[in-house]
Amino acid sequence: MIYRNKISSWGLKKLHIRILILFAILALFHPFIANDKYIAAISDDGLELLASPSAGTQGIRTLVPYSEKSIDKKNRNVGPFSKQDISSVYYRHWLGTDDIGRDVLAGIIYGTAVAFKVGVTTTIIVLIVGILFGFLSGYIGDYTIRLSLSVFIILLTISALGIFYWYYTVGYIRWLFLLVPLLLLIGHIRFNNSNIRQGIAIPFDIIILRIIEIINSIPGMFLLLVLLAFFSTPSIWNVVLVISFLRWPNITRHLRAEILKLKNEDFIVSAKASGLSHFTIFTKYILPLAISPIIILSAFGFANAILLESSLSFLGIGIPLDQVSWGSLLRDARLNISSWWLAVFPGAMIYISIMLFNSIGDAMTDKLQKVNK
Repeated sequence: MIYRNKISSWGLKKLHIRILILFAILALFHPFIANDKYIAAISDDGLELLASPSAGTQGIRTLVPYSEKSIDKKNRNVGPFSKQDISSVYYRHWLGTDDIGRDVLAGIIYGTAVAFKVGVTTTIIVLIVGILFGFLSGYIGDYTIRLSLSVFIILLTISALGIFYWYYTVGYIRWLFLLVPLLLLIGHIRFNNSNIRQGIAIPFDIIILRIIEIINSIPGMFLLLVLLAFFSTPSIWNVVLVISFLRWPNITRHLRAEILKLKNEDFIVSAKASGLSHFTIFTKYILPLAISPIIILSAFGFANAILLESSLSFLGIGIPLDQVSWGSLLRDARLNISSWWLAVFPGAMIYISIMLFNSIGDAMTDKLQKVNK
């Protein structure tokens, strides 16, 4: 009962929840749904999960006997209603195959995992970065925090070293060097609440607003392609980072507006007068009141991330060419127009997922507007 009340309090319908659960199941358990291996097998070595079929091995088969990379040379470019060269109905390609014999249904199931990974990771990154910069821009502002000369020099030195090691380090660990100076600054604000009247003031609001203006002034797809060109090797994580870079300004702008409406309220002024830290006031009093529109934006952003990833996969940019996703299946349809199943089924999945999260965002928006009336 409590679970249902929480769902209805956000305006979500039962259909939303059911489709979300199905979406998550396909994404998280795709190896146990579509695979050319056993779910569990018993052999001389004992019980083994996702074991390859071999002589003398007994196991439980998956619902779809193909993985996203399985190639059926006897059934290349066959449609779902075409005659197929198969040993039994179990091995039928229910949604057809592509030019090299990969099963479309297995590709769609694996593409669900890719879409889920991109949507979830970008949403988490965008929320962290957007809330952090919204806090600095809207709550801290330009003159709330002043750094002594010694602290400023230390942070400047660490920032220069961070940029150096970011540039000359290989792998995704290099991005941590850009976060270290910012985390140290946040830690200084968190644990040193005394307002220094003399020192160097960092104009957080001006700097962040100028960065947002620069990002928003450049067409999104053009900026996306330019940023992806900086990565030497294609990867789905490159796409995640670039999409996150494009989306955080939207969260920051809305959170900043909410903070500016709340920061001068009487209960916030009283909290400041009582000696509470900036971090405590923001996390316990401001953020809970300002988080609702941010969650709504995240639902729309989830759909936008899926659409951007599918667009890049369709163009073959930023991700490995052998990466199977909904967009890559659509790309194969472009090369063979007569293979209508390569366009209809992946396109339907993209449409359904985008409509789902946009519908969730609309439902939460309507609920929030009714509450505010």
